[in-house]
Amino acid sequence: MVIFLFFASWLNAQAEVTRLGVLQGSPEHASALSQAGIDLVVFDVSWQRFEPKEGEVDPIYLKEVLRALQTFQDLGMEVILDLGMQYPPAWLFEIPQSRYQNQYGDIFIDQRPGMHIANSIFNKRVRMRQNQYIKQLFASLGSDFYAVRLGGGWYGELNYPPNTYEEKDNCYWAFDANAQGKQPGLPEGIPVCPVPGWVPGRQPVDSARAELFLEWYLSALQNYHDWQIETVRRYYQGDLLMLYPSWGIRPGQAAQAVEGGLSGDTPAEQNGEVQRGFDFARFISGIRDPKVILHTTWADSDPRFGNDDGLDPSGWSPLRFLSSLAEKHPLPLRVSGENTGGGGSKIMALCAERSAHYQASIFLWAFESDLFKADAPGPRELKNSFPASQ
Repeated sequence: MVIFLFFASWLNAQAEVTRLGVLQGSPEHASALSQAGIDLVVFDVSWQRFEPKEGEVDPIYLKEVLRALQTFQDLGMEVILDLGMQYPPAWLFEIPQSRYQNQYGDIFIDQRPGMHIANSIFNKRVRMRQNQYIKQLFASLGSDFYAVRLGGGWYGELNYPPNTYEEKDNCYWAFDANAQGKQPGLPEGIPVCPVPGWVPGRQPVDSARAELFLEWYLSALQNYHDWQIETVRRYYQGDLLMLYPSWGIRPGQAAQAVEGGLSGDTPAEQNGEVQRGFDFARFISGIRDPKVILHTTWADSDPRFGNDDGLDPSGWSPLRFLSSLAEKHPLPLRVSGENTGGGGSKIMALCAERSAHYQASIFLWAFESDLFKADAPGPRELKNSFPASQ
């Protein structure tokens, strides 16, 4: 009995250790990272470079990727694969209705890397091509990865486009012809908009229609959330990091937005949490795969703007909030996180403290390149900030 209790205690202690890694790992810095004791990297693949022509893998780029992976492997490092669906090839946009459209009629186009995304939520053909890409990617690279990152939206995170665009606020991105039922083409499981033609914020306030619209809007993003898990699981059996960005919609905030007719006046709307679809509680409650890890991309949220020790969930940091959702889930879900980029020793210490306190299974420093800039904390300081990391 004593031996059993000791072993159980040891297992619990191991579960609390945070695995430390870096984002955007590169072969040129791999040796320095390894020497500093950091042996976990996120490696990004670019879909547009992998498949510049539909159905054709670029052999030169594939060799480049395989060489990079071999470099990490030779140093005993492990890799988290970023699928790179936030870097779609140009030919994908030849599919009709492959771009998001808001209620003002604006088409979302942002050529900046990581922002130039396709309409994967309301377009069945876009998803079919994403599935074919994912299948080919694992066929080409194998499945020997520590984990795989999911999200599928801008910056690879789970989201709709921004709530502000072309000098317009309160943007909702569900007004393309597919979403509004003007033509067929929605993915399986997503019905057409239940209030076609209704516009958020329209006066007089119609909270009944606002509720129908928002429920459908958030459920559509949940559909894409679940589709990614199910699709990648066909080709890969390891851990999946689902990227939940920003603060997230907290209890009661969606109802407040609905009461105002989605006018954009409540705090959660002004911050864009509602319009970008950040209903993490909804998405996480539906997870049925125990290897999905709840990953925040804002582990370094400013402590002055919240209160992790309070009873009000609206003030909890993103990592605290995700941890609370994991605790409520019937599956033994884990949490993990990354910072937003840079911040030096102070942010390293904050992230290390939060990772330990909320038993984050993984912490990823953004970005690897920041560790090698002049006058910046290097990889050894990062490692020393996480003394218990493996």
